Amino acid sequence: MLSIDIDGEVMQLCPDRAMYWPARWTLLIADPHFGKAGVFRRRGIPLPAGVTEADLRRLTVLLGATGAERLVILGDFFHARPEPGEPWLQSFAAWRTGHASLAVQVVAGNHDRHAGGPCEDWGLDWFPEPLREGPFLFDHEPWEGSGVHVIGGHLHPVMRLRGGGDSLRLPVCWVRPGCTVLPAFGRFTGGHAITPGPGDRVYAMGERDVVDLGWSERGS
Repeated sequence: MLSIDIDGEVMQLCPDRAMYWPARWTLLIADPHFGKAGVFRRRGIPLPAGVTEADLRRLTVLLGATGAERLVILGDFFHARPEPGEPWLQSFAAWRTGHASLAVQVVAGNHDRHAGGPCEDWGLDWFPEPLREGPFLFDHEPWEGSGVHVIGGHLHPVMRLRGGGDSLRLPVCWVRPGCTVLPAFGRFTGGHAITPGPGDRVYAMGERDVVDLGWSERGS
């Protein structure tokens, strides 16, 4: 993990697209889009099963590595309204049972508003509005000018790194003067190429490492 300072708070960037707030024992992720592959299969697009299950296994690893006691999901928990009997629903229910002591809070995103609320048995604290805590405002859509530092997702930020004739497209955490944008946690999601501005910091978040890209590596 890589420790950075955001508005006087030590935050740790984790490999595999998450942020940990050690002072509050809180793991933060954005945009898991659970059930997305199933939505595409319903539309006749052949995709492998088990995408959500793989993301839940990644989440379990992150919880174990950090010792987090709370998980905050910054929007787009759902990709779309699930249909009864979808396999991922049972998988998530089993995952939640296996982490029964974990507090899970969801700040609803734009996909969630169309999908409806979660199953009551899942034990999720569902917030239709942004959540204020300490120096931060947890929201789905990142924005500046709130007077507090917003931590959100929604944009699925990525950057393309080039060198030696090769290129690599990586999810990144984008820290701006007034807000921080986490990459999409769900592996089966698209990415939006960002253009960092003055004062921004960008961190590539691979499967095993977090790399500070530094000003010299940033595009403009």
